[in-house]
Amino acid sequence: MKAIAAMSLNRVIGCGGRIPWHLPEDFKWFKRATSGQVVIMGRKTFESLGKPLPGRKNYVLTHHPRKLIEDPRFAALFTGAKIGSAAHPRRKPLQFVLPGSPGTELCLARGLDSLERAGLLDSSWLAGGAQLYEQFLPRCTDVYLTVIPRVIEGDAHFPPFEDLFDFVDVTLKTPDFEVRHYRRNAQQPDPAKRRHSEK
Repeated sequence: MKAIAAMSLNRVIGCGGRIPWHLPEDFKWFKRATSGQVVIMGRKTFESLGKPLPGRKNYVLTHHPRKLIEDPRFAALFTGAKIGSAAHPRRKPLQFVLPGSPGTELCLARGLDSLERAGLLDSSWLAGGAQLYEQFLPRCTDVYLTVIPRVIEGDAHFPPFEDLFDFVDVTLKTPDFEVRHYRRNAQQPDPAKRRHSEK
């Protein structure tokens, strides 16, 4: 699993449930990196988007999936969805193949177990929010971090990660931001190998 995020110089990633900047080039980079793949996000991040990311398999981690399904804001989204099976017969997530958007799926799950059982975890992207980054960054192999060279006010922050990862290079640089690539350092065990050894 790789993490993808954007933060200001003071580590802000959100304010009031929204991204506190508008950078179209960064959105394009995010789309190029994640299109056709699994993107993992928390409920609050999904609610801030208002809809699944098109052309991707969206996994929303939530302890209360029914609350999201029954939320009036998403009534139209779930009304036209087809419910299918996924991953594991005993603890399968609620999976929705959405009409009208090829390649777009929405899965509600309580944890990462179903993705791991389905063999999807190693090829997925962790996309926020702050609680998920804090909880699951130790399970990531790489971090792609957009850094906005400004101090911005906000209430959600990217957690410290520098002791687990080494800087690799700058993947993309523009006048407004740069995308920095970090890789898990050699002193830290590979999360995929650790998971297999625990089985």
